[in-house]
Amino acid sequence: MPTCSSETVINQLIFAVYGAQADARQRHVLRQALHGLVRHARAEQLQEMRRDVWRASGMAWLAPDGSGDFVALPYSPHDDGGHDG
Repeated sequence: MPTCSSETVINQLIFAVYGAQADARQRHVLRQALHGLVRHARAEQLQEMRRDVWRASGMAWLAPDGSGDFVALPYSPHDDGGHDG
């Protein structure tokens, strides 16, 4: 299965939308919008991965507001990483 970088896909989308006759401004505006979309998607993916890790490790619980979101467990004074002895 071939893999493509985001930049390759963005260039292909720009060509598909404007063809060869796009001016520099049109290409730039669309390229920046698509880069923003990629950054947003990566941030969402990272947030989902963190939530999955919290959930799998038992470090999160369902939010009490009924939203279905997970929140971090409250801090415990024993979580400081120190050893008693």
